[in-house]
Amino acid sequence: METLRQCIAEADLPRRARACYQCGACTAGCPVGRWHSELNPRRIVEMIARDELEELIRDGTMWLCTSCFSCLDRCPQAIEVTELIRGLKAAAARVGSVPDAEIKKGKAILRDGWASAPIARTVKQRAALNLPELSEDCLMAELEKLLSSLEIPDVLGPCKPSGTKEESKAD
Repeated sequence: METLRQCIAEADLPRRARACYQCGACTAGCPVGRWHSELNPRRIVEMIARDELEELIRDGTMWLCTSCFSCLDRCPQAIEVTELIRGLKAAAARVGSVPDAEIKKGKAILRDGWASAPIARTVKQRAALNLPELSEDCLMAELEKLLSSLEIPDVLGPCKPSGTKEESKAD
């Protein structure tokens, strides 16, 4: 089994993080950080640079990042903060350290094509805009295409729907 340090080194995260001079522009522009003060991109980058990886993984706040790239847009050093966080998440997943809530979301995406089903309002808006219905077959074909192009660990299990939705909801 790979170790966390091997995965982090492979992604070259510490070197990429050391270019940060800790100005805090990434954190100031983080929309999630406004509502969840525990998500602090500047601190995550600092901890990667300081090799405080186990603490970062244990802390788990990196999973709050939505990959909106606001941090990159604001960074005067053009540090790819979102990519650093994604790399950290990937490394954590490769060593089996993924929060249950994230696994549940991943399973829902594999099962249904989305983390949570669209609300009725969204369906009505799509119809009003003459957009096609969100058919399960179309979503699953797109999802399978996406998953086949990624190197996703087998944390979520098989990449195919596991029978009926009723069977899958027991997960």
